[in-house]
Amino acid sequence: MSAVTTAIRVPRELAVKITSLGYLGFRSPLHKEWESFGPEVFGLGLAEPGSDGTVYLRMDDRHHRVAVHPGDQDELAYLGWELTGKAAFVEACAELEGHGVDFRLGSPQECQERKVAAFAQFVDPADFTHEIFYGQVFTAGSFQTAKPSAGFVADHHGVGHCVVVVPEFTDELEHFATEVLGFQLFAGYLAPTPDGKLAGPQFYRCNPRTHCFAYIAIPGMRGMQHWCLEANSLDDVGKAYDIVQSREDIPITMSLGRHMMDSLVSFYLRTPTGFDMEFGAGGDALSDDYVQLSPSSPEVWGHKFVTQGWAPTVRPVAPPT
Repeated sequence: MSAVTTAIRVPRELAVKITSLGYLGFRSPLHKEWESFGPEVFGLGLAEPGSDGTVYLRMDDRHHRVAVHPGDQDELAYLGWELTGKAAFVEACAELEGHGVDFRLGSPQECQERKVAAFAQFVDPADFTHEIFYGQVFTAGSFQTAKPSAGFVADHHGVGHCVVVVPEFTDELEHFATEVLGFQLFAGYLAPTPDGKLAGPQFYRCNPRTHCFAYIAIPGMRGMQHWCLEANSLDDVGKAYDIVQSREDIPITMSLGRHMMDSLVSFYLRTPTGFDMEFGAGGDALSDDYVQLSPSSPEVWGHKFVTQGWAPTVRPVAPPT
C-alpha cells in the first residue's frame, strides 16, 4: 500500500480555519464507566452529568473536552473543531456551502449540551460526523485534576488527536481534510497495524501539534481506533502505566515507547467503551516552517503490540449490494 495515494494539495482560500480539536463525543452502553476510569487512571476531572446521564470529562478550565453519551453500542459520535469566534463561524459555514458540504446548525438544546455558542454538523466521505463550533463555556481557575498530577496539554492546543479507520483512503477524503477543513498533511508512511499487517496512515495538523486527526485505510474495516491524551509530565504517564499494569480489567494494547515522527513518549490501552487511548507526554510543537520528512521506521524504541487485533470499535463494513 502506498503511504501517500495522491499529490498533496495546498488548502484553498475556501478552507475552514480550524484552530484545534476542541472536543470529542462518544456513545456507549457503558458510558458511566468513565466516571471512575477517567479520573482514576488519568486524573481527568468530571463536570456535572447531563440530564440523560452523559459523562463530561475535563482537561482544563473548559466545561468539558470529552462527552460520553448513553448509546446502544460503543462508537465515535462526533469530533468538534474549534474556530476563533462568531465571525469565523459565519465565514466557515459559508465556506462549507461553497464546497457543497451539507450541514445543519445545532439546536439551542444541543448547543446547551455541548456548552457552546453555536455549532454546525456535517459528515465526511467516510461517514464520520464532524462539528465546527465557537464560544465554549469556561470558568477561569476552575480545573483541578482528580488526583495529584501536573495536568494536561489542552487550552488553545485542544484535546490532542483522534485516529479513525476507513476501508480505503480516497481522493475525496484527502480533499475533505486538506481543502474543506484546511488541514496540513503532517506525515504519511507505512506502519505496522494491530492485526499484523502494514498500512499507510495519513496524519493531519491544524495547529502546532504534530497532528490532530488521522485516517488509516484498512480494507473492509471502519471505525474509531484511538484518541490521544497528552500530559504535562512524563511522571504522570509512568504512574498511569503502573496503574494499568496492576488492573486486569484495563488491557495495555501497545507498550511504552516513542514514535519517530513525534517526541511524545506514550503507551496505548483499551478503554471500557471499546476504543483505544494513547497517553503520553513531551510531544513536539511544530513551527510554521516545518519540513515534512519520512521516518526510516515508525518507532525510535518500544511501542510493541501487546494485544493483537483492532479495537472493538473498528468493525467490518457491510459489503456493497
